[in-house]
Amino acid sequence: MSNAELSNVASNQEIQESNTTLIKAIKDYLANKDYKFYVAASATVILAGLGLYFFWTPKPPKSKPPKSSTRTKKPKLPKQTETRDRGVRNREEDAEVEEFEKYSTEQITALPREKRVTASKLLKDRGNLAFGQKNYQKATKLYTQAIAFNQDDPIFYSNRAACYYNTKEYSKVIDDCNSALEMDPCYVKALNRRAMAYEETARYEESLHDFTAACIIGEFKNESAATSIDRLLKKVASIKAKEIIKNRKKRLPSTKFISSYLDAFWKEPIDQNVEVNSELENTDSAQLSDPDSENHADKLFDSAERFVQQQRYEEAMNAYEKAINLGCANMAKALNMRGTFTNLMGDSLSALADFQKALDLKPDYIQIYVKRATIYTEQGDIDETWKEFDKAIKIDSKNPDIYYHRGQIHFLRNDFDMAVKDYQRRIELDPDFIFAHIQLAIAQYKSGAVEDGLKTFQRGLKKFSRSAEMHNYYGELLADQRRIDEAIEQFDKAHELQTGNFALPLVNKAMLCFHVKGDSNLAEEYCRQALELEPESDIANTIMSEILLAKGNLEEALQCLEKYQEVARTEAELQGLLEYAEAARSNIAFKSRYSQFADRLAPTAR
Repeated sequence: MSNAELSNVASNQEIQESNTTLIKAIKDYLANKDYKFYVAASATVILAGLGLYFFWTPKPPKSKPPKSSTRTKKPKLPKQTETRDRGVRNREEDAEVEEFEKYSTEQITALPREKRVTASKLLKDRGNLAFGQKNYQKATKLYTQAIAFNQDDPIFYSNRAACYYNTKEYSKVIDDCNSALEMDPCYVKALNRRAMAYEETARYEESLHDFTAACIIGEFKNESAATSIDRLLKKVASIKAKEIIKNRKKRLPSTKFISSYLDAFWKEPIDQNVEVNSELENTDSAQLSDPDSENHADKLFDSAERFVQQQRYEEAMNAYEKAINLGCANMAKALNMRGTFTNLMGDSLSALADFQKALDLKPDYIQIYVKRATIYTEQGDIDETWKEFDKAIKIDSKNPDIYYHRGQIHFLRNDFDMAVKDYQRRIELDPDFIFAHIQLAIAQYKSGAVEDGLKTFQRGLKKFSRSAEMHNYYGELLADQRRIDEAIEQFDKAHELQTGNFALPLVNKAMLCFHVKGDSNLAEEYCRQALELEPESDIANTIMSEILLAKGNLEEALQCLEKYQEVARTEAELQGLLEYAEAARSNIAFKSRYSQFADRLAPTAR
C-alpha cells in the first residue's frame, strides 16, 4: 500500500462522509481496494460496491388525503343478506366465466367491445384467484383467454408472465413482459418480472437495466429490486473483470506508480564487485542486441540499472530478462528486479519464484524478504508475512526497509500503535526518508494522538521544507480537521513545489471544492489540470467521474472510469471499478429509454 494512499485515508474520511444524495452509498476506496504494493502514489475513493447506484434525489412520500368527516356512508346490508347476495353473484360469474372460456375466436370477434372488455376482466379476476391458489396452469389458461377477449391490457400479459416464471418458462416470461411494456413502458411489475427472467437466463446486463428502471420509476419503494441491483452489479462486474484479466496483455503500471514503489525501498549499496559502465547511460535498448560482445550479460545488467534510473522501466525489464538468460554476474539483483516488475504486472507467483532463486544465491537479501511479506499480505497469509519479517530481522536488525514496510502492514490492519513504533525505528535508522515521517504523523493521528501527528508534520515541514509530498499530506490532515483555508494553502504550496507528475495536490483541492465548498465547476477544473499532469491517475479519474456524475454528465464520467479500467492492476481492483462503471452504464441506458424521467437522474443541489 502506498504512502500517499495510506495518508489519504486519514484526511479524506470526513470529506467522503459529507457526500449527499449523489449516490446512495460510497465505499471507501482504501477499505476495498486490493493493495499488494506500498507506493507513494495516491488514491482516495472509488464509488462502488454498496447500495444503490443512482443519481437521484428521493422525493418525500405522498401524503394520503385526509378522510372527510362528512362523507356519506353506504348503508350496511344485514350480514346474512350480504353473504347470500355475494354467493349468488359468484355463482353467476362462475357460470359466465366458464362460458367465456369456451368461446372461439369467431365468437369473441362477434361480441361488441364493451362485452369483450367485461369478459376479459372476469377471466383475469378468476386467473388471479387461481394464481393465489398456486394453480399456475389454470391461471395461465384464464389469462390467455382474457388476452383473447382483450389484447390491449398489459396487466393480462404481466400476470401470465408471473405464471410462466413460477413454471420456469423464462423465455415466455420475457415475451409476455415485452408485450406488456410495448403498451406501457413504465409498467414496473413487468419490468421487475422481465428482469427476474433475464437473470435466470444469464442475461445479467439486461436484468440490471430493467431493475434499474423499475427502481427509479418506482421511486425506490421496492427493496427487493434495489437489492437485486446490488447483486447484479457485483455479478456483471465479476464476470467482466475475470474476462478482462484473462484476455488482457500483462503490462506494467504507470511510470509514476513504479517510481513511487521503488522509492519506498532503501537504496541498496552498490556492489563493488560489479563495475557500472557509465558509457551506457544513454544507451538505447536496440544497441544491446549483440550477444557476441565482450561481457554482454553484464553490460545488459548495467544498462537495465541505467534504464531504471531514467524511469525507462519497460526497457529495464527487458534488459534484466536478457541479462538473466545470459548469466550476468549480479544475478541475485537481476532476479530481484525481474521479480519486482513481474509482481507489479500482477503475476505474484512468478515473482515469488524469482525471489526464491535470488535468495538461493544470496540468502541475506533483506529486500527479498520484505517483498515476499507484502505478497503474502495480499494473499491473506498474515502468518507468513510476519515470518518473512522475522527472518529479515535475524539477518540484519538494522535494515530500515524491515520497519517501514512492517509498519505499513500494521497500518493496514489498523494497529496504529505498532505502526508508530516501526515508523519511529525506520526514522532512527534513516532520518532522511521522507515518507517514514509522513506515515508516522498519519499513524499517530489515526491512533488518536492528534497533536502528536500534527507536531510530527510540523517538524517534517522544517526538515523537508521543499517537499511537495510533505505539504500535501499535512494539508490533508488539516482538511480532516476542517481547517479548510489552511489546507488549501498547503495544497497550493505542494503544487508550487511539485516536480514531474505529482497531481495529488490538485485532486485534493478538487475534493475540497466539490465536497466542502460545493463548487463543482472549480472542482472539475482542478481535476482536469490533475489529469493533464497524470492522465492515468486512478484518484484523479475517479474523482472526476464523481464530479461529472453529479453534474449529470454520465457519458464523460464513464469515459474517466474506462480510462482507469485500462490500468487497474488486479481483478479485485478492476471488479470494484467495474461495479461503478456498470452502474453508470445502467443509468445511461435508463436516460436513453426514459427521457421523461431525466429529472430523477438530476445532479444533487450543491
